[in-house]
Amino acid sequence: MRNFKASSIFIAMSGALSLSYSMLLTIELIYLAKVVGMSPLQLILIGTLQQTVCLLLQAPTGVLADMYSRRWAVVLGVLLIGISYLIEGLVPIFTVVLSIQVTRGIGVTLMAGADTAWIADEVGADHAGPVYIRAAQVGSLCSLVGIGISMGLVSVRLNLPVALGGALIIAVSLILALVMPERNFKPAPREERTSWQQMAYTLRSGIRLVRLRPVLLTVLGIGVFAGIFSAGFDQLWQYYLLHGFSFPVLGGLASETWFCIIEACIVTTNFCGTEIARRFVDMKSHRAVALALFVSDALMMVGVIAFALAGQFLLALAAFFLFTTAGGPRMSLEQIWMNQNLESSVRATVFSLRGQVSAIAQITGGPLLGLLATHYSTRAAILVTGIILAPALLLYARTMRRDTPLARPLEPEVKATLLEE
Repeated sequence: MRNFKASSIFIAMSGALSLSYSMLLTIELIYLAKVVGMSPLQLILIGTLQQTVCLLLQAPTGVLADMYSRRWAVVLGVLLIGISYLIEGLVPIFTVVLSIQVTRGIGVTLMAGADTAWIADEVGADHAGPVYIRAAQVGSLCSLVGIGISMGLVSVRLNLPVALGGALIIAVSLILALVMPERNFKPAPREERTSWQQMAYTLRSGIRLVRLRPVLLTVLGIGVFAGIFSAGFDQLWQYYLLHGFSFPVLGGLASETWFCIIEACIVTTNFCGTEIARRFVDMKSHRAVALALFVSDALMMVGVIAFALAGQFLLALAAFFLFTTAGGPRMSLEQIWMNQNLESSVRATVFSLRGQVSAIAQITGGPLLGLLATHYSTRAAILVTGIILAPALLLYARTMRRDTPLARPLEPEVKATLLEE
């Protein structure tokens, strides 16, 4: 049963998983708040636990993918993610939901990067680009379908999108186990395998590099503020809308249905923001990309602060959609900006270090925002998350003073220092 084209399987997998994720993520936090009865702090804690597991298991799960099989890393990862969502949808108890974050974290780390590495092996790195783009397009369309399915299911029962989404993800994993080929996988040489030692080496090398080139503190600093912001806002915005506003009576729509509509609008506004950046930003200009990031983060900050201070539902939505429009191109712009400011020989090290720094920021900052939301108000926590983006604006402004990127070849003796153990 493994005679299907690898590219077709990858695209179909992306579509099926996008549909499943959008189906359940559209309503998951509302389900956790209304049915499980979680507080803002508890909502953030489940995200913190999952992020902690992902950080700790990043190295050992990478060993499985690099040494044994990327195919099985994908299959097992998808299976564990599906099981965790199925249990979450069927057992609305906080301790159960909290504990299964460990299972989900293992699944996420198994899956992370293994799918893209698998398809690159199967079709060749030179031919993988068009497959990634096609998969992203199919995924976007399937996400809208998943939101529509979720809208229909919540009118029956609030847990159905979560439970059925998890069951669908499990089905995807079982199908992948039957049809997913692995013809071109070559186990990594021992010196190239992911390990705790390699993870520690990345950290040590990154710290040395920052000492040698202090401007890279800008890259890591932005990662810290973005991580804290994400840990708070992503987990709290739905809770804030649900408990902070009276939803308009429009055709008898329940609040759950409103959230499905909002999710569809998020997809649309993200696309619009990305298209605006594509048309008007010179992606080859360091200053233009830095300015675009500055404007993006500034509008995101304004949107979040206005969202927190809005006194009416429609005003809050307008501010929120300003945020989602501005945030649409941010990840792509940041990747371009980092590539411009990092020499090729150290790029992977800094990218990896930035990911670790951002994860640690989420783990430490998220619970503090949860405590603020629980002991004061969710509005106050949302307001603080918006203000947290302000230092990032100063860091971007600092880089815009230069006409050229910060990247420049390291001197041979500097490279030798960097590579010293």
